[in-house]
Amino acid sequence: MNYAIRRRLVRGRRWLVDHDNRTTFTILYITLALVLSMAISMFWLVAVVAAHGIIEFWALGRNGIDDRRLGRTLWHIRLDIALVLAALWLGLYIDLLFGVAGLSAAARTGAQATARFVAWQRTIRGVLLAADEAALAAKAALGGNSKDEGPTTMKRAIPPRPWRQRWSIGDWLTMGSIAVLLVMILTAPLMTDHSITEAIAILAEDLHPWPY
Repeated sequence: MNYAIRRRLVRGRRWLVDHDNRTTFTILYITLALVLSMAISMFWLVAVVAAHGIIEFWALGRNGIDDRRLGRTLWHIRLDIALVLAALWLGLYIDLLFGVAGLSAAARTGAQATARFVAWQRTIRGVLLAADEAALAAKAALGGNSKDEGPTTMKRAIPPRPWRQRWSIGDWLTMGSIAVLLVMILTAPLMTDHSITEAIAILAEDLHPWPY
């Protein structure tokens, strides 16, 4: 019995270390990110991305890579980070995108209008999520998630820091998106009708694990 348990633990550790090359991990990750964030709240998308980061950080250590391990982890999940920022940006700017005046006022006047507003928001977020997860799936299918950035194929050698290598078009787009989204989130009180307090309240509501 103890041998069987140890064997399962070994297999589990091996699966986690090599998670990026596992189809089962990709399917599980995409399913959890989509279902939990769409059905409950954005908090769970952040939780899934954080869990991926923790697994990646641990896997790097298991493979003997301690050089800039946090930086390598953040680089590895950069597309996930861009998705989280895009979802938070949408929560702050959706009023502006819909021209607010009518829709925001209407959303405060009745349950039916509020439901429509929430439905539009969920639909747009769903499109963003689906697009991002499709990119992750394509990256995994094409071998883009192989451990060039991490150490599975180079267990003893220290691989070069990926952000110092030549960036692809996708890298530039992802990092550029992260920079733009961060600026827009931080300047939301200047770009929208929300005060600083209101902007913080919107983000807090989006990131509440159990919204009302």
